[in-house]
Amino acid sequence: MTSDATARSARKVASVLPALSGAGPFADMLPAAARLPPETLFHAGPPFDAHSPIPPPVLRSAAVAAVVEGWAATPEEGAAAIRAGGIALAPAQDNGLVVPLAFVAGPSTGVLRVTDAAGGGGALAAINDGPPDGALRFGAPDAGTAARLTRLNDTVAGALDAALRDDPVPLIPIAAAALRDGDELHGQVAASSAAILGILGRRLAPGPAADQVAAASQFFLNVWMAACALMLQAGAGVAGSRLVSAAGGNGRGFGIRLAGAPDRWIVRPAAVPDGPRLSPALADVAALPAIGDSAVIDACGFGAQAFAFAPGLRAAFGDAAPAGVASAPDRLLCAVHEGFGALGVRVGLDLDRVGEAPFCANLAMIDAAGERGLIGRGIAVLIDGTPVAPGP
Repeated sequence: MTSDATARSARKVASVLPALSGAGPFADMLPAAARLPPETLFHAGPPFDAHSPIPPPVLRSAAVAAVVEGWAATPEEGAAAIRAGGIALAPAQDNGLVVPLAFVAGPSTGVLRVTDAAGGGGALAAINDGPPDGALRFGAPDAGTAARLTRLNDTVAGALDAALRDDPVPLIPIAAAALRDGDELHGQVAASSAAILGILGRRLAPGPAADQVAAASQFFLNVWMAACALMLQAGAGVAGSRLVSAAGGNGRGFGIRLAGAPDRWIVRPAAVPDGPRLSPALADVAALPAIGDSAVIDACGFGAQAFAFAPGLRAAFGDAAPAGVASAPDRLLCAVHEGFGALGVRVGLDLDRVGEAPFCANLAMIDAAGERGLIGRGIAVLIDGTPVAPGP
């Protein structure tokens, strides 16, 4: 049974009406009083264990991010500085940002801002960095990745901000329509991305920025990550609440934070997603354990918790879907978000209910060696009711 404190948190989550309202460099989008630590890059999930090596895809992405920031002349120099501690790594969510998969952000990274149309705070997400080949989020950057990221930071972010700052885009109507069209808003975002790209395409002047945005076929995913992070953050600060207020994997551990203790990570070993590979040639490539802050989508109530809306994705995953996932929303989530109307969408993951049904997330699979990039997609059982250990 959900406690009164957790139920209060969940009602706060269900009251948020997220809207895409701006874009710009990460450091410039923080609240006035906030400052980023010097020479620090920001990764998904909880802090890394000092005794475990950084996963190769994250290290490769971080090394390129160091080049983009001007802290290293080459990725090799960047990787050496990270290993030596001259460039630090820190969780993005500890600094108000969510990043996908193995993406690593720096102060100049172009980010999107999502704010609550009903009043309240905001959350940030890295802008989608384009098609898979060489995309930083897949942890296998190529020789052109740094230049593409620099162009995104310097050109695309500003164009998006000009298109949004005086006319934010409400996100619940897009999400609701997409659920009806077969998205679950994590593994499947075709309808939602088409809708928001249509809106932005009418606002952006023809040119490189418009072209790069149009090429990002999963553009809505990062937007919705920020929206879900914003909703979860709204539930934080209620003493005793066991509502999950943050979630993410770093390729080694999977971490959550609770609304009653929002500054403390609780970490367990990250599970490897199970599901179809992109091709038979990738069948034997080892997949990295759960990676990315996109788990906030599933913790909010979408992704694997919204499988009922995505028959195409259910069919693609087949036997990878664990028993109990279909009934998970009613068993794990403790508030109805009225903004979704007759869809009856539930939000707010109650940690005390995990065990009645597993908490799962729909995740992309990337090559654990950091060489092949995206290799498939699947479902990871992230919390199954067994005790979770406190994090750092």
